[in-house]
Amino acid sequence: MVKINEFHDMDIPKEIIPKPDYDVPSDLLIFMRNDPMFYRKNFFPAIDKYKENTKDTSPIENMIKVGLGQYCDKFNIENPKEEMMGDGDIQDLVRTIIADEMEELDEGIIDTAKNFLNRNLSGDPQFKAWMNAWKEKGPRAAEAMVGPRRHKEYKEKSGWNE
Repeated sequence: MVKINEFHDMDIPKEIIPKPDYDVPSDLLIFMRNDPMFYRKNFFPAIDKYKENTKDTSPIENMIKVGLGQYCDKFNIENPKEEMMGDGDIQDLVRTIIADEMEELDEGIIDTAKNFLNRNLSGDPQFKAWMNAWKEKGPRAAEAMVGPRRHKEYKEKSGWNE
């Protein structure tokens, strides 16, 4: 026979399914970048859309929501998705992804410029100044510095477009 007060002494969890004990957003980001099918079909196209209009983060937000669903399905996580990541977590992850992708984009431009300088115009100080003006202030400032004819010549040699 069981006393009624024994039922009250039991530790009953507030949640039926406990929350994961790891950092879900960072784990999700690793999943989204490392799963080849997800990256090819969702991650890369979302980043590409974002680069077309950097003021609109909705493609990345939607990609994260789709990724969270696939992540939960793949690893049999039964928690509700709203419990796993809230809107604040999604916004933080969007900022992290944008920072990472823009850093890689900047590194690619700088590497391309260095390779170009080493191959073609490494001895031309005016070209170096033009390239710095282009990177720091934009194409109009670079053109104003060297004039339209030289600007066109440097643009053609470098392969950069406005």
